Amino acid sequence: MSLIYKLTLSLFALSLVVFGIYGIYQLRTESQNLRDDVEKETRLLAYSLLVSVENALRDRQMEDVQELLQQIEHLKPSIDVRIYIQNRNVIHSNAESLIWPEKVEQSLYQAALDGEIKQFYFPADEPDFMVLSLPFNKASTAMKGNLAVVRSLQKMKEDLSKTKTYILWSFFSFVVFTSLLCFFLGHVYISRPLQELRQAMLAFRNSREPPEPLPVTGKDELSSVRQEFNRMTAELFSAYRRLDAETQHRRQLQRALQNADKMITIGQLSAGLAHEIGSPLQIVNGRARALAACGEDKEVHRIANILVEQTDRITRIVQRLLEFAPHPSPEPIFCDVIQTIAEVIDMLDYEAQRQGVTMNFTHAESLPLLLINKDGVQQIVLNLLSNALASIADTGSIRIDLSKDSIAYADKTMPALRLTVTDTGTGIAPEHLPYLFEPYFTTRGKKGGTGLGLAVVKTLVTEMDGSVAVAEAESGKGSQFIVHLPWKNRS
Repeated sequence: MSLIYKLTLSLFALSLVVFGIYGIYQLRTESQNLRDDVEKETRLLAYSLLVSVENALRDRQMEDVQELLQQIEHLKPSIDVRIYIQNRNVIHSNAESLIWPEKVEQSLYQAALDGEIKQFYFPADEPDFMVLSLPFNKASTAMKGNLAVVRSLQKMKEDLSKTKTYILWSFFSFVVFTSLLCFFLGHVYISRPLQELRQAMLAFRNSREPPEPLPVTGKDELSSVRQEFNRMTAELFSAYRRLDAETQHRRQLQRALQNADKMITIGQLSAGLAHEIGSPLQIVNGRARALAACGEDKEVHRIANILVEQTDRITRIVQRLLEFAPHPSPEPIFCDVIQTIAEVIDMLDYEAQRQGVTMNFTHAESLPLLLINKDGVQQIVLNLLSNALASIADTGSIRIDLSKDSIAYADKTMPALRLTVTDTGTGIAPEHLPYLFEPYFTTRGKKGGTGLGLAVVKTLVTEMDGSVAVAEAESGKGSQFIVHLPWKNRS
């Protein structure tokens, strides 16, 4: 059962109890007041008639007495008047409208014999009559007896019934109106705000974005609850964002540690292989060169040249393997990053022109000297540009952008250097994106790709506390790599 129904039923029950008690008290008070009024009116009438009847009896005017009684009973049909004489004679009118019960008659005869004042209701529990008997003044009349007035209480009962009906209708109308008003106001001021708060909680639970703040228009308890709810949701979503950022950072750190473990293992393996392969390879390369220089047979000379070319190729591969061998990172130095990157572009400019590829380098007019690993930056740019050139099958373009940006760590941001390399090559298939920076992952294995270039880029960027990412693009529409390196200038 909802809160508004509980409040309405509670108010309804309380109203029934309180106004029920009040209605009973009011009804009893009204009944007593009506009875008192009837008694006063009857007494006043009886004493007035007693004086008139005594005067008429003293003057022996019996006809006047009967006429008086008839007029009274005609004006008040609910009242009958009789005169009881001690000799059991009764004087009454011929227009009596009430039927006098036998017990009432006997009581009035006895009151006349006793010559006393007598007042009673008949019956006693649910009276239909009020009876009043007054004795004659012995000094004013020679007769001895009583004047009896019997008054019907039917009119009083009818008035009391009307009053009871009015009280009941008023009582139930007030209770129903109060309950409906309570239900309406409770719905407006309690149920609807609580329902809105519940909907906001459900939206808060099922949403990844903060809900719209609830409107606060008053200063009551529910308005305070809304204010606290708005404040709580804002703080919780702020905490969620920090937690998500920290979780992402932790996952990146875990992946970086995993990659670092891989790189360490690969480096140790590469160093061992380079050492074991390097020595006999030099011997084979030397013998092949000697054979190519001295051989007179064309076939021998051709085979010797093939041996020289392939051993040179193996030597280059071994040299690349040595790049993964553990070696101390160069100390960062203050350098001009624009000039550092321009040197790499100049170095690859001939190869780009040979392929029909244009390279555009855009940057700020000047940047301050930065404390950075110069060799590492050049290696990063060299590998990215080499991959870009390799991805362009025919003519195309490469754009290198250098600008100042920012990088986020948890809930803090710090200035960073942004390097963007964009090409118009074959692009990257979506299913290959998660594996780009894995060592030895390559899509150009048949064209001599080793899958180490981007892995080296990732390692160098991580060592500099930076980040590298590839922008999502459709396959066949080029690719874009974005590198962020922390900005450290002269302090």
